[in-house]
Amino acid sequence: MSDLHVWVRLADEHYALPVDDVSEVADLGEVTPVPGAGSAVVGVRNLRGRVLPIVDLAAVLGLAPCSAPERIVIADHEGRSAGLAVDSVAGVQQLPEPSEDVESPHLVGASLTDGTLVGVVDVGSVLDAVQAENAK
Repeated sequence: MSDLHVWVRLADEHYALPVDDVSEVADLGEVTPVPGAGSAVVGVRNLRGRVLPIVDLAAVLGLAPCSAPERIVIADHEGRSAGLAVDSVAGVQQLPEPSEDVESPHLVGASLTDGTLVGVVDVGSVLDAVQAENAK
C-alpha cells in the first residue's frame, strides 16, 4: 500500500483517502436525487457514461453533511465504486502511518502532519456502510 493519500476537507476537518482506492477527482456536476435512498446518498451522477452513486462522506463519518460540496472523489474498492462528495480537495500528499487511535468505525486512524490532524478514511468501510443502509 502506498503512503500517498488524497487529502480532502469536510466540515473544516482534514481527511485522507489512500490513492490506491481513488481513481479520480471530479467536479460535483449534475446529481440526480434517488427517492428512497439512504440518508448519506446525495443521488447519482453520470460520469462519462458510468452511473455512480454520490455519497456525502461527511454524513457517513458522522459530521454535519456537506452544505455545498464542490468535488467528488471517485473511490473504487473491491469492485465497488462511488463518488464521495467533499467540501474541497487539498491535493495528493504523503502521509505517515496513522498513529492516533480514533473512535470512528470508518477511519483506520489519524496522523499528525505539520501540526494538522488528518483522519485516514477506510474506503471499504464507508462503502460497506452505504451499501448496508441502502439494502434496508
